[in-house]
Amino acid sequence: MATACVSYPDDIIRKFRKAKTYKGTKFIHIFAPCPTGWKSLPEHGVKLGRLAVETKLFPMLEIEHGTKYTLDKDFEVKPLREYLSLQGRFAHLKDADIETIQREVDEYWNYLLMRESSGATLPGVAS
Repeated sequence: MATACVSYPDDIIRKFRKAKTYKGTKFIHIFAPCPTGWKSLPEHGVKLGRLAVETKLFPMLEIEHGTKYTLDKDFEVKPLREYLSLQGRFAHLKDADIETIQREVDEYWNYLLMRESSGATLPGVAS
């Protein structure tokens, strides 16, 4: 299983090539901005994809055999507000809302870091 983002085409290619080497089912979740639905400028598409990763909202992740987590941490972390501010669909959010979402994003990121360092399996997944 892997996540990928259209703003990082080389990563997508690498993950597809790697997936081809495995037998059985593979799943790659690809993040792709939608300017119309997100009420953002089309020219911000690549930037929004990068910000989704750099704000830790969309972690670039690989999970092999349910046990080996690899989390891409090779970026400068940016505040979630930077990502949200480029989209009209989030214009209604108050500061407290954004702080709550930021906390949830940070908690999930820390969970993934723990999984990566512990080598723990997902519940219900045999190694």
